[in-house]
Amino acid sequence: MSARSVSALLSAGKLALALSTVAAAAPVGYAQSIQAQSSIAGASGSRAQGNAIASPTDRPPVIDGRDEDPIWKSATAITGFRLFDPKEDGDPTLLTEAKIGYDSENLYVFVRMFDPHPDSIVSLLSRRDVKTQSEQVKLMIDSYHDRRTGYEFAVNPAGVKRDYYTYDDSREDITWDAVWDVATRIDSLGWTAEFRIPLSQI
Repeated sequence: MSARSVSALLSAGKLALALSTVAAAAPVGYAQSIQAQSSIAGASGSRAQGNAIASPTDRPPVIDGRDEDPIWKSATAITGFRLFDPKEDGDPTLLTEAKIGYDSENLYVFVRMFDPHPDSIVSLLSRRDVKTQSEQVKLMIDSYHDRRTGYEFAVNPAGVKRDYYTYDDSREDITWDAVWDVATRIDSLGWTAEFRIPLSQI
């Protein structure tokens, strides 16, 4: 699929994106998992209830984990996240907020995971594609909108990247490596992740 056709899907509101966060919390070993799934509508397109809006930009954000770029000041925030573990469709105890932008070449996503105790955020270093007992945020993109295949982009607060190709609904090809950027930051509000995913990779 070409970057141009993916950009057209964004504008038409036919690109599905899911976001999942896992926050490690006390007691050790317990994880709160939050997820949301939405199709994306372009800023000029109509949208069904619950859909997210991806804002177009002609000024790419600096990928530094900060939300100071113009796109993040104007993009619509997605806040309707629900638990799926330990209770499906439960109320989250920690808030998550995401914003989506795009241009002719890239998809941009900024996610903030609020945490009143940022000094307790679990952030471990490892090699790329190695999962640790850290908090994480993961984007899952169904760019063909077939509900069977997709691309996953995950990062923990230490900036360790993981990516996979998903097929047959739930099988993962962990050998798939895309070219993409992400920056993370822990601050007084919790932690953030800012993604730049070239449309050519999805």
